[in-house]
Parts: sequence; structure tokens; C-alpha cells
Amino acid sequence: MFLFMHFPAHFISKVFHGVRSIDVCPQGIRVLKADGEKLITWAQQHQPPAISVDWLGARLLCHEQDQVLAIRVKHQPDPHLQSQLETFWLNTHKARLLSSVAAVERLLQHRYLSVRYWATTRSVITELAKYWSGWQSRPDMDAVLRQAQYTVAELHCWHDEDLAQFREAFIQAQLRRYEGFFDTVCEHPLTQAQRRACVVQDERQLLLAGAGTGKTSVMVAKAAYLLHSQQAQIEQILMLAYGKEAAVEMQQRLAHSKVAVECATFHSLGLEIIAQVEGNKPTLSALCQSDAAREQFIAETLASLCQEPHYQRDLQALLKSQFSATENSQKLELTSRAATKLIRQFSEALSFYKQALFLGKTQSLSHEFSLWTNCFRPVLTDYQLYLQKEQCIDFDDMITRAIEYVRSGKFHSPWHYILVDEFQDISPLRAELLKALLVRNSKSDLFAVGDDWQAIYRFSGGDISMTTHFSEHFGEATIQQLDMTFRYPQQLLDIASEFVCQNPGQLIKRVNSSQVASCPVLITYPEEEDALSKAIDGFMSLTAEPCSVLLLARNHKYLPSAEVLAKLAQRFPRARITALTFHGAKGKEADFSILLGLHSNSVPARQQSAAIIEALLPARESYPDAEERRLFYVALTRARRQVCLLVPDEPSPFIEQTLALVN
Repeated sequence: MFLFMHFPAHFISKVFHGVRSIDVCPQGIRVLKADGEKLITWAQQHQPPAISVDWLGARLLCHEQDQVLAIRVKHQPDPHLQSQLETFWLNTHKARLLSSVAAVERLLQHRYLSVRYWATTRSVITELAKYWSGWQSRPDMDAVLRQAQYTVAELHCWHDEDLAQFREAFIQAQLRRYEGFFDTVCEHPLTQAQRRACVVQDERQLLLAGAGTGKTSVMVAKAAYLLHSQQAQIEQILMLAYGKEAAVEMQQRLAHSKVAVECATFHSLGLEIIAQVEGNKPTLSALCQSDAAREQFIAETLASLCQEPHYQRDLQALLKSQFSATENSQKLELTSRAATKLIRQFSEALSFYKQALFLGKTQSLSHEFSLWTNCFRPVLTDYQLYLQKEQCIDFDDMITRAIEYVRSGKFHSPWHYILVDEFQDISPLRAELLKALLVRNSKSDLFAVGDDWQAIYRFSGGDISMTTHFSEHFGEATIQQLDMTFRYPQQLLDIASEFVCQNPGQLIKRVNSSQVASCPVLITYPEEEDALSKAIDGFMSLTAEPCSVLLLARNHKYLPSAEVLAKLAQRFPRARITALTFHGAKGKEADFSILLGLHSNSVPARQQSAAIIEALLPARESYPDAEERRLFYVALTRARRQVCLLVPDEPSPFIEQTLALVN
């Protein structure tokens, strides 16, 4: 093996390129020119140098940084020179090839090839391909090196269908490997769709989970799988629920499955972030925990502000324009009916306006609602000054201050996996907190579980578009569905699904039921005095066992009184009867349900929020009564066996639309 070779340059290279000679050495190829020398190291060369011979003689080709340097040499080179050049080049590059390919193969074997991992893999392979895909391997090259070169060539040619096939092969391998785990991690064995949702691990993942499809089981199993497969440590998983009750239920399910992950709410997460940055948890103001206390504060603030004549004039004008107030006295009466309504409106608007202000969405309000904002902004200012003076915060501050700390880098997110339940109800502000966490920790993955068919909380800030347009808000995403409901029979599933999907804005989901009804799933009774008793009598005839019955209405005023409920409980001792509003029934289920108060003026609800509140909330959908339709769907899907609709004299149009879907 030659360690050093010297070649005088051909006169063509001397004349046109100023090259005097070239030296081949263990460090690389040294080019000597009249004005100095240049060393092209073996590491800088994308491919082995090549010797070519034509009628002018021999030429040495060096591949350097996407350029090819051609140098003609004076004498015919040794016949073994090409082999020597390749040996020098191989000795420099083979370690990187072998280590890089080994790392890629480990990744492909043990991790789902997510968008991020595939981008990283493709970048590595593309770089290796510059070095290894442009020349034929030598016969004497060892088998391991040839296999590594083949792997690079194969992966470099992958198309979308190849990637999809590999991902599917990985999923199937994981399902086989963890079959026993998925059989026992929850109370019941997981379905194939539930297992796939656990195994697929993309950076942005949305799981659409219809009513009764076992989304909580997936949340628990997902966390357990990440731990069991050693993809995550406990402290790297953040699980978020919509509210306290949901978080407690999730925590119980986690404990039952022996998964030591804590479930938080967005507010408790915000508090934890603030506490870590500031050293202690801030105090929550009493004003945000009591409507009465907040309204009293606003009334006192208005009384103080009205000491200024121009403010009192503006406030009187606002009361007249919004509530047709006729008060013309010099002193404004803040206990009047109109003033009381305005105080309640200001109280409701405080949170929404603070959120809009933080999100930069209040500019148009100052023009469209100039009189309202002129009266409201001083109240907001006094409210914020009060919080500062008392050294406390409200619920919105929990989120906004946490966002600021995350964005500024004062809080360093330790979470690699963020699992969010009831995603269809997320507000833009909470979404901003998620986005901040994802941006500040590039290793963080988002797994969101929700059902756009059950998005019913726009009135409290929920934005359905975060689910229906998930990728637009959070980036390229994998979207999956749970395809089996365990709650209610196929007949009721078909009716409810077709009803809610009359709104073309809803995402289409293909869901089947694990059961078929042995009796009609949807019945009606005229809404008469003894209608409840007749309906429950009918339920009792279908079972000899104790059972549960939900009485559901759009508003509290249509629910039976405590006295009526007590009489029903006495008459039907086998029935556990509970009365809830449609909203209150979210997440609940029973053997039977009765929907009452289905009047044309109550379902769908016609009353809308004040124009300013509407402007502060997420945009209303264009389809008529879209959220009311989803709310009725929620009410329809609470019963495991049978739903009864009590039909009044002037029935809701939803009754006719629903009955039209019954075969």
C-alpha cells in the first residue's frame, strides 16, 4: 500500500489551472499551484477520487462540496492507484457510514417513524447518499460495509408509499409484541383502533373519539404504553383534562391501571408553571370564584367612575342603547334593572376580554363597540389594579402568565409527551399555552383526544375549529378514529350520527356498535302530566334488574322538581333516576333516558349572547344551530338501551328530524 504518491501536472493543467503537481497522501490530495497549495482532505470528498484516461492522457477527478475538480497528470498512473484512492477514502468515511446506518436501523426498529424522525432520517440518508450512492462498491469490500451502502441506497429512494408500508409494518410488529399488555392494561382488552392509537406516536396526533368509544381507556393506555415500552419516563408525560371532575376521574383510572402519571387541568398546570418561576403559588382572587363578589366589585367601581360627569354620560348612553334605559336623572341609579344587566354583562365579559386582549383580538372592538369599550376599559383597569394590590390572580392570569413564562424561556418544559382530553372544548388561550410548550421544547409531542360531534362549550370559549382544522393550528398531523362504541346499540348510533352530520362542517367518522338492540331504541310519548311515569313504566317492562334513568332537558326550568323526583323514586324503587341538563349530561350514561322540554322555542335555543359577548367568543359556525344540534346529539347518546322523547304540542324541529331517521 502506497502512503505517498507524487504526480507532476500535465501542461494543460499548468497552463489553464496553474497546477504544478498533485500529491496523494493519507491526509488527502494536495494540489500544488504557483501561488500556494491546497489540501482536499478525504473527509471533504463526497466520493472516492476517480482516474479516467482519454486521448490526452490520465485525469484525476476529485468530488469536493458539489464540485468536481479535474486535474490532468503528466504520466500514466500506476494501475493500482484507483484502488489506493478508494482505500484512503473508505478508511476515512466507513466509520461514519456504519455508525449512522446503525443509528438509523435502531430508530426504525424501536420507534414509530414519525414526521420528525423521518425528516431526521431522510436528512442523514440524503447526506450519506452524496458519498455512497454514486459509485459501485468494490468486490473486496466487507459484507457489513456493502450492506450499509445498500441500506443508504434503498432508503434514499423511498417514496410516500414506502414510508406508509414501513409504518404499517412497524405498527403490526408492535401490536404483536405488546398484545398481552394491551389485553390487560385497562379493565377490558383494547380494540384494534385503540391499540393503534397507542402505538402510533407522531409529533402532532389527533384521535377522534365518539361517544362511548373508550377515549379515557386510550388516554390511560397511551401513557402506560409510553412507559412500558421505555419511550418515556414518568416526569416526561403531561396529561391534561378539561376540568377538575374530569381530572379526578382520569386520575382514578390511571391509578386503577397502576400508571403513576399525574393528570392536571390547564389551570393547575398554569399555577405549577407560575410557582416554579416565581418560587410560590399565587393566591386566587375571590372575585373570580364568586359571581356575586365580582358583580359587587363592578357595581362599586361604576359608582366611583360615575363621579366623573363624562363617564356617567357615556354609561347612561350605553344603558339606553343596549337596554332601553329611560333614566334621565343627574344621578345614575346602579340598582336599576338595566344597570344590573350591564353589570352582569361586564362581569361575563371580563374573562373573555382579557383573553382577547392577550391574543391581540380587541382592535376591531374599539371601533365596532366604541361606547361599550369606553365604559368597560376603566372597569377592567380597576379590576387589574385590584388584583395587583391584593397580590392575587384570576383564572385567565393562570394561563396568560404561564404562557409568558414559557415563551420567555423562564420555564423550561420537561415534557416530551403532552396528552390532552376533551380537545373539542379547548379555547384559543389554552391552545396558545400548548403551542408555547411545543415550541419551547422541540422534543414535545401532542396527543389530542376529542370529538367535534360533542363540542358544546362555545359559550365558555371553546373553539371547535381547533379540532376540525387541527393541522392548521398545530402543524402536520396524524388523525385517527376510534371505530367502536360500547355504550348504545347500532340503531341508535346510526340515528344520532346521521342527525349530527346533517351539518357538513362536522368531521365524518365511521363508528360501529358492539351491540344490537332487542327493542326499539327511540320511542315517543306525548308530553302529558303522567308522561314521565308512563315512560319509566315502559323501561321497567324491559328489565327485571335494577337500572338507571336520566331525565334530560335543555334548561333547568324543564326538569322535574325535587318533589316530583322523590315521588318517581318511591314509585320505581328499581330505577336510579337522575335529572340533568343536556350540558350536565356530557360524559354521563345510563340504561335509559328521557328527553323532555323539547319545545320549539327551547330546542334549539334561540337566545343568543349580547353582541359584544358574541364578538369576544370564537366565531360562530355558518350552519344554523350547529352547536345546538351537537348538544341534542349529546343528549341522544346517553342511553345504553332506549331513549324516550316527550313530544309537546309545539315540538322542537329536532324531534321531526330525528324521527325521520328511524327506519
